Amino acid sequence: MKKLKMFLTFFVLLVSSCTVRAADKDLMLRIMVCESGLRHDALGDDGKSYGIAQFRKETFYEFAALARRELHDAGIYKPNWHNPQHQVFLLNWGLDHGYGRRWTCFRNIVAQTTTPRG
Repeated sequence: MKKLKMFLTFFVLLVSSCTVRAADKDLMLRIMVCESGLRHDALGDDGKSYGIAQFRKETFYEFAALARRELHDAGIYKPNWHNPQHQVFLLNWGLDHGYGRRWTCFRNIVAQTTTPRG
């Protein structure tokens, strides 16, 4: 039951964040599963990365500055690194704006889908 609740919470976050931008939702899900196991409080990179999308604090606020207009349009006026909805929103924004390579899992997923299998 706990996993179902976590998945439904994630799904609501994903859908609500994707109404502004159109990144590939399947790719977003794969990245978040790989990066955090869909845990909103996951720590990675020796404590430097946090959350469902495993943002480093400086990267999160860099993206927030670049996406300021889109964040405001979505009603997010004070982006918070610890807020999973804000993380999903900025993951979506980052993928939509060509910053996917900032995530190790994105690079791994792309490598898996472009490597010929033989």
